[in-house]
Amino acid sequence: MVVHRWLELEGVANCRDVGGLPLAAGGTTRGGVLLRSDALHDLTEADVALLVERLGVCHVVDLRAAGERSERGRGRLAEAGVHYSELEVFTDAVLAERRAAHGNALNPSGSMADAYRFFLEVGSAAFVTALERLVGPHGAPAVVHCAAGKDRTGVLVALLLDAAGVRPDAIVADYAATASRIDRVRERLASMSGYARFAAEATAAAMASDAATMEELLAWLHAEHGGAAGWFLDAGAPAEHLEAWARRLAE
Repeated sequence: MVVHRWLELEGVANCRDVGGLPLAAGGTTRGGVLLRSDALHDLTEADVALLVERLGVCHVVDLRAAGERSERGRGRLAEAGVHYSELEVFTDAVLAERRAAHGNALNPSGSMADAYRFFLEVGSAAFVTALERLVGPHGAPAVVHCAAGKDRTGVLVALLLDAAGVRPDAIVADYAATASRIDRVRERLASMSGYARFAAEATAAAMASDAATMEELLAWLHAEHGGAAGWFLDAGAPAEHLEAWARRLAE
């Protein structure tokens, strides 16, 4: 059974530590290395103190597009001397073009796994750079986030967990855990002008974090690339970065 390590922060709805997940070869992931979250711009002073002073967070990987970042910015965490990697999975223009072509739908097939494969196609450079930064000298402890902490964050975290040898069922359980916070996530998005329309109009499928979605994505990664490590290599990541990441995350 996977126990989710939620961080009950005042300024976010969907933040947790991916430590304690079981590895296929035995052992678990280290706590305090990688956190995942929705957008961090509303963090309070108490939240920042917990993350930086108590947990030692020194790196933020922000997967939002430039337009999203410009509307809300970094927030208080930026004042704490934390290193930032701002890595767009897709640009505002790419997202607008895809939605225009498919009737405002990110996933025209109705499958979120298809949308995630689109992320892997257009965002490969961002994901490879994220891996590089995470194994760098200021790489961790790190928080990875996007707007909701579900889709772009979910794909990157799944890649990182699978590449480090986490059991597939645990990766699925970590992804699906967002379902318990999704109402709070939608409420946060509705309060942001750039997301208000999406929060109001998004279908239940678009807001869901169903286990089947991640099971489908992992099955595709293993069938097409031999897993996330193979995907990273095919996308241009050096093998030494994967080895360093596995050492950093695995107990």
